[in-house]
Amino acid sequence: MKNKMSKIWFYAALFLFVGCTTTPSIQQYYVSKSEDPNFLVLDIPTSILGIDSNSLTQEEQEALSSFQKLNVLIFRKTATNAEKLPNELATIRTIIDGKNFDPLLVMNDRRYNGKLVLDGTVDHPDEIVFFGSADEGFLLARLIGRNMQVEKAMLLANVIQRGNGLENAAKALSGMF
Repeated sequence: MKNKMSKIWFYAALFLFVGCTTTPSIQQYYVSKSEDPNFLVLDIPTSILGIDSNSLTQEEQEALSSFQKLNVLIFRKTATNAEKLPNELATIRTIIDGKNFDPLLVMNDRRYNGKLVLDGTVDHPDEIVFFGSADEGFLLARLIGRNMQVEKAMLLANVIQRGNGLENAAKALSGMF
C-alpha cells in the first residue's frame, strides 16, 4: 500500500511539473513589458481607424465589427538597451513558435523578418499575432476581437488600406503626443 501511495504522489508531482509551463503567453509578455521604459505599448481600438461604416458592404461591416482592438508592443533598440534585444527576441520567438500558435505567413528579407500566427483555428482564431523584427528593434501586434476569422482579417486589411485607416490612426495617435 505504501508503495502504491508513493507511485501516486510521484505521478501527481510529475503531472504538475510537466503540465505547468514556464513559457509566458503573449498577454503575459505584454503585461510584463507594459511598465518597462524600453517598450512602447499601444492599445488601438478599431474606431481610431476612422473608417466610414456607411461606405462598407455588409460583409465588410461584419469584418470590422468582429475586431475590437489592436495591441501593439514596440521595442526600439538604442545604445543603452541594445544588449536586451537578443533576449527579448528569443523570448517572443519561444512564445510564437510554441504549440499554441500556428503560422499563417512567414516573411524574410535581408533587413526584416516577420511572422503572422494564430492561436485557435483558421475558422475561429482566439487571437491573430504579427511579429516583425529588424536590427533596429521589433514590433509585436495582437488583433483582439469576437467571432474573428482569418478571412475577415484579410477583408479588414483591405478596408483599412482603401479607407486610409492607417493614416487616420497615425493622425489620431500623433494628436495624443
